[in-house]
Amino acid sequence: MRQLFVVGLALAACHGPSGTTRGSSGVVEAGTTAAGSGSTGSALAARPATTADAAADPWAPPPPPPPDTPATRAQRAQAALGRVASIEPAVARLRHLSFRHEVPTRYQLPDEFRAFVRREIARELPGEQSRDLGAALAHLGFLDKPLDLAAVMEQAMTTQAGAYYDPTAKAFFLVMVPSSDLLLDTISAHELTHALQDQNFDLAKYLPSDTSLDDDAETARHFVVEGDATFVMLLYGVRNMLGDKLSPAVLATLRGQITKLAGQDLAGLKAQIRSQSGLFGAMDPEIRKAIDAMDDIPPAVLVPLLESYMTGALVALTAYEHGGWPAVDQLYRDPPASTEQVLHPETKLYPVRDRPHRVTLARSADRQLAGDVLGELQWKVYLERWKSPRAAEAAAGWGGDRFSVTRRKDGRLIGRIATIWDTPDDAAEFADAFVASLAARFPGADISHPAAGIPRADGGKVFVRRTGARVFIVDGAADAAALDALVRTTKFD
Repeated sequence: MRQLFVVGLALAACHGPSGTTRGSSGVVEAGTTAAGSGSTGSALAARPATTADAAADPWAPPPPPPPDTPATRAQRAQAALGRVASIEPAVARLRHLSFRHEVPTRYQLPDEFRAFVRREIARELPGEQSRDLGAALAHLGFLDKPLDLAAVMEQAMTTQAGAYYDPTAKAFFLVMVPSSDLLLDTISAHELTHALQDQNFDLAKYLPSDTSLDDDAETARHFVVEGDATFVMLLYGVRNMLGDKLSPAVLATLRGQITKLAGQDLAGLKAQIRSQSGLFGAMDPEIRKAIDAMDDIPPAVLVPLLESYMTGALVALTAYEHGGWPAVDQLYRDPPASTEQVLHPETKLYPVRDRPHRVTLARSADRQLAGDVLGELQWKVYLERWKSPRAAEAAAGWGGDRFSVTRRKDGRLIGRIATIWDTPDDAAEFADAFVASLAARFPGADISHPAAGIPRADGGKVFVRRTGARVFIVDGAADAAALDALVRTTKFD
């Protein structure tokens, strides 16, 4: 969803600032001292120490919390929202921006939130368009099977969002209510940063609801918005250790810890979240539900969501290193144009941006189900999904692409993809990795002659041809004539 800015509850519980509490500082929060991440005594601090405690085991976890009910969750939510007024000035000071007006807040029950998400997704991705896109992505191997993408997005948002900021309502909504007050306050810091962004840069214009942005450029802008809020959330967790300006030591420690978390694959990230969230006893049930739901969300949907926080924080940090908060502000005035830029901010965004090529495919007489820009991030997801060797490296060097999936009158789907890479060597590496993926997608298929066609399970073939720094793919056609036409008619700017 373009204009719903959330904080993921499971990720928010992943780390806590060193020496304070677990799960108190957001998506990629880690401690910012040399001691590293984690907690040394926060769970004990949740209850008063007693003589019996000390005589028995001073490091024993606290007893189980009382039963969680709608009434107790509502009480915690109202208490958390009551603290927002005291969090606002700290967030404004950390972000070096001013609130122009108070941010309305509200606790939203799960059923209300689900209904809101369903309405918003239906507006952006109506039923037939949602089903067509799901069929197209499944045909190209980005999904296991054709899916209703709207339903998948609804599941992702309603199971992962702990809170969200709505730039239309200009308000912050708390959705999940974990038992940790520090976690709740850090969630508030994240969402209040979104309110600051909106009041100063207009998020509705930054991520317009029309189709003026391709999918890859839209994802890149989400990296900026969520990464900025995550960076501030990290700083909020250690705000008492900071002066008016971030020291080189703090920045270096932040970079090391964020880079480590951002570099994890999905399995590693889930394992770390489970470990950190349950470090001092039973895991909060709200967090457990969010973690368990991750397994049901396709990587093509889940990975961009997670990466916008983790790698997005590196984007904000890199900008800050190049010019302080004014450089972060500049990312709203001159946004990144591709996920390539935000996946490699140190080389593709700074010091000089690596601008993507515009790729234009010839129109087809068949009905188009979907067509857009995939970008480096989705190619990385695809290659990792099919266990292609050196998937991340093969997706790097991306310079531009365009795909289209059409349905013929006989019902057959045809996918056409044209890509351009930074160098012929980058193109060759991608082409080899893509062909290797076909062996996993179509077990037993002969992949030795990709230009002549690799058989699909449905009777069509996948044709792959590299020409210099360009790689062309036709997925589902019967013969190589479709590949010849794609090579002949595609335009690169």
